[in-house]
Amino acid sequence: MNLNLLFYREGFSYCIEDEKNKRPKVIDYKLSNEADWEAGIIKELEINLNLRRNFNRVNAAFISSFFSLVPAEYSVVDKEQLLNFSEAEFDNNILLSNQTELGASFVYGISQLLESKLNALYKQLSLNHSGNVFIGSLQKSDETLVHINLNHHQLEVAVTDASGLIFYNLFDTPTGEDILFYTLFVMEQLELDTNKTEIKTYGELLSDTKVFQILKKYVRHVSQALKDELYLKNFTIYNLSKCE
Repeated sequence: MNLNLLFYREGFSYCIEDEKNKRPKVIDYKLSNEADWEAGIIKELEINLNLRRNFNRVNAAFISSFFSLVPAEYSVVDKEQLLNFSEAEFDNNILLSNQTELGASFVYGISQLLESKLNALYKQLSLNHSGNVFIGSLQKSDETLVHINLNHHQLEVAVTDASGLIFYNLFDTPTGEDILFYTLFVMEQLELDTNKTEIKTYGELLSDTKVFQILKKYVRHVSQALKDELYLKNFTIYNLSKCE
């Protein structure tokens, strides 16, 4: 039995995987006071009996803007230097790194208080940046594709082609207009033709949503990455086990 945790600005989501349930229910915990994020998250981890079981493995990912994606040869550089141009999210951060399947590495910071609590609660613990989970779960294609993944007002944009990853970034998108802006901005900067380049959507960007329909007005080829909407909506947390 495995526990998957996905932390984000508004709180966290979790699901419990076992052999009987391939599509476990995803439960969201939203904070009443985001200003007290660390204390609120840690308290819920301590009192929620569903999270206090004896798990074989706990996989946690963080949707964090405090990160850099760097080539493999920079892995020997001090993490603080690699994060000089990113703004820390907490007073006390622990700096981590994950190597992607494509050779590059995510260097990122998370709350040191939360990291300590997770290690105290769970023996077999794996920590990842959400971008590592997302990129590692994308199907390879010979064509240039734009992949956009929306989770709780935070948009991941990845661009891939036959050679691998071209681009990845994470944007704060409180409105549908922000999602449209950043998606089109990335395509413009990379000189991708909106009449030819295909966009694949993940997370909360389902075909019946308003923002999906707006995207189709500006980009000719927009489609859900998968037909299974339950799996698609929870794409990141369902794929966490692949990053063990």
